[in-house]
Amino acid sequence: MSGIFSAALVGGLIGTFFGGFTKFLWEKWLPEWLTWKRAQRVDRERQLAYVRAPAILAISDLHFRLRQIAQTQAANYQYVQRLGQGDYYIHSTAYLVARVFAWQEILRRRMASYDYAELYQRFELMTTAFSHGYPGFQVWRLEQTEIGERMIVAGDGDTVASLPLSDFLDRLDQDDVPRWLSSLRDRVTYLLEHPAKELGRVARVDAALIELLAFLDPKRRWRPEHASQAIDVPGVVKGWVSGGLIEPEAAERSLAKLAEDERAIGGADTSGG
Repeated sequence: MSGIFSAALVGGLIGTFFGGFTKFLWEKWLPEWLTWKRAQRVDRERQLAYVRAPAILAISDLHFRLRQIAQTQAANYQYVQRLGQGDYYIHSTAYLVARVFAWQEILRRRMASYDYAELYQRFELMTTAFSHGYPGFQVWRLEQTEIGERMIVAGDGDTVASLPLSDFLDRLDQDDVPRWLSSLRDRVTYLLEHPAKELGRVARVDAALIELLAFLDPKRRWRPEHASQAIDVPGVVKGWVSGGLIEPEAAERSLAKLAEDERAIGGADTSGG
């Protein structure tokens, strides 16, 4: 009899505990958790609203420049070179790269206190695309951070922005060009002088840029309609052939070399830290 009473007592205690826990879960904890999640989402969106438009512009502009360089083997650079203004194209391309690093750093800072794993995954894609590979248009991880930090300037009120193009060009015109700027100019010059060699890296960078654009503007409300497709390497090489920029046999060798490089990069740490 006493055993039955004890079992009933224990069962009653357990039932009381779970009843109280369930009541707490549904009436207290869950509504507060849902309210917190909604507040986080609203606050994240408000923070993104401050920087979404300029970030999308910076990413889109670099996407268009890289796409043009890849598809035409830097024909516009060659054109302005013939006009004696090759530095314009080098410096403007360097600015587009540096401005993206600035907005990546701004976004990192603004979103640091929020649960935004999807955004940081896309940052990692872009960081890796620039840093992995071999010397050339390679910008190492911490170089990207340094460039981004040096490109950030005060905006209106308590906001920040990226360095304007005019100030960027003024720094390049100094007698003693800053080390980080000189290095970036050299990397961009290599890209423009050897666009075919850099096609693989450019395509990886461009794919990462498109991923960022899709995250920042999933409904395509701000980005141009044609800023949605990343560089198609086989399609670009086919375009080189049809445009007389390369012979078919050379195109096949180029694609084979790109595939070989991709495999090599995948098996080695070539990011430079």
